[in-house]
Amino acid sequence: MDNTYMTGFVPFDDWDEQLAAARGGGNADFTRKLRASSYLAPRRPEGIGLSLLSTQYGEWFLAAFTSEVQFAKWSYPHGGAEVVTFELLHGIVTDDVNLAGIVINPFGMSLILRPETLSAIENSATGMTHERVEHRGALILGAAKYPPVLASAFASALKSSGMEVFEAYILAARQEVRAKPYLLFLIDFDGDRKILFPRVAGAIHPHMKLGSNFELLKANSALLELARKTAAPVFVRNL
Repeated sequence: MDNTYMTGFVPFDDWDEQLAAARGGGNADFTRKLRASSYLAPRRPEGIGLSLLSTQYGEWFLAAFTSEVQFAKWSYPHGGAEVVTFELLHGIVTDDVNLAGIVINPFGMSLILRPETLSAIENSATGMTHERVEHRGALILGAAKYPPVLASAFASALKSSGMEVFEAYILAARQEVRAKPYLLFLIDFDGDRKILFPRVAGAIHPHMKLGSNFELLKANSALLELARKTAAPVFVRNL
């Protein structure tokens, strides 16, 4: 295997034994390791994005492997192996309504994780769930109150993301058809939100009130203009 993609990968060597034990009833330790582990995912042949695996029923899954031995069972054309986290895989599934979930070791002792199971695992571990938000009606924005430590954690996550982030805001938001407001983290950046958003969510979640809701949103020109009129930016790229 091309070790170019192997940085940061630690094989889940006892996968078969732990999965068998989890199916027998004792799954708390397995779930923790499942979420904390990294995996190998096949890149598309052109090298951009991850390959998908389809079923006879027309469902599409992300494929993830717990070891180089398991990855070698992928017989389709690919552009190498990408080291991915459980959180990143979850974020990709959440962001794409056409994906039915993740299948780990599809050609061995496999485990299928659908969106509802992924959310349950995330909620159990962090108290936070990822959901794809479909806005209905106008999005109403206003100034927000939040602790300085939240703004600091948000800005730090953006600075260390490795992506080109231009500016970002924390706003009070409410959908026109829903009365309850929430915090909106509006980010103007170039890059893949499926990679950036899980990292930012993980950084800000410890500083959110228990049970509170928030949304991460990539800024468009109209929202960015409104944000500039509403609040000061929490982050601005240094030119």
